[in-house]
Amino acid sequence: MAKIIAQTMRDTVYTGAAGNLSIAFGKIDVKAAVVGTEIETLELPIGLEVVGVRVATELGLGAGVTLDIKLNDDIIVSAVNVAAKGSIVIPVQPIYLIEKNILTVVIKGAVATGSVAIMPEYVSVGF
Repeated sequence: MAKIIAQTMRDTVYTGAAGNLSIAFGKIDVKAAVVGTEIETLELPIGLEVVGVRVATELGLGAGVTLDIKLNDDIIVSAVNVAAKGSIVIPVQPIYLIEKNILTVVIKGAVATGSVAIMPEYVSVGF
């Protein structure tokens, strides 16, 4: 299985005052990424409560392409359609992070080429 580390993987993720909704920005650029490719986008620190994820693409990643979005090994959103231009906000059951988590995207459905933004929504609640 191929693995790619996105350019945003080492970006700092803001952890503001407790109770503030924040969004981190992860960008993925791929060229002919095969089905099953895992792309690490961001490292999220302990003490966050993830409440959703935003997905946006300007041109799409290609016909039939979907994404699974994971925190470490747990899929939080599956089969997000990114074949064509679009954006979506997906609420999730709040997930409190008791350890550092890697936000990972898995290519599904077809070979992917293009750019997509993955933006987790979270509240910094501390630990």
